[in-house]
Amino acid sequence: MHRADTVFAGLLVLFSLVLFPQVLRLPIAWTGSGPGSGFFPFWLTVGVALHAVLILVRSVRAPTPPGRAAPFIPSEAWRPLLVVFLPMVAVIGLLRYLGIYIGGALYLAGYMIFVGHQRWTTVAFVSILLPVVLFYIFERWFLLPLPKGILLEYLLYGR
Repeated sequence: MHRADTVFAGLLVLFSLVLFPQVLRLPIAWTGSGPGSGFFPFWLTVGVALHAVLILVRSVRAPTPPGRAAPFIPSEAWRPLLVVFLPMVAVIGLLRYLGIYIGGALYLAGYMIFVGHQRWTTVAFVSILLPVVLFYIFERWFLLPLPKGILLEYLLYGR
């Protein structure tokens, strides 16, 4: 685990250093209509860089355990990891057809049923209500169209 922390933190520091000059091209200061377009990316990059440096320093200073190092992912952790990861890959692969809202609802329902072992009423309530609320927040309030997929486009607009 020690080596994985060091390598990953080093990659995050490198990524932040590559990203930082690009972020500085955008206005960071407060404008008449709110924060500049570079405000959030700037502080996100600064936060990632600072935390990556902290993790890097901590992992380099940590004593190396004697003997064989523990694996990064223990063998008993693969099943829960794949239960979450593979359906997510499937939803991303079907994004063109399902869209964010229907794909997210199906993923959420599957997770709640197979991992959380929730009741059907809870699953139906949450997996229907949350995408509808998110649809109104992003599409109506923020006017930020997210991928709706062929199915939802047909249901909403008849296209």
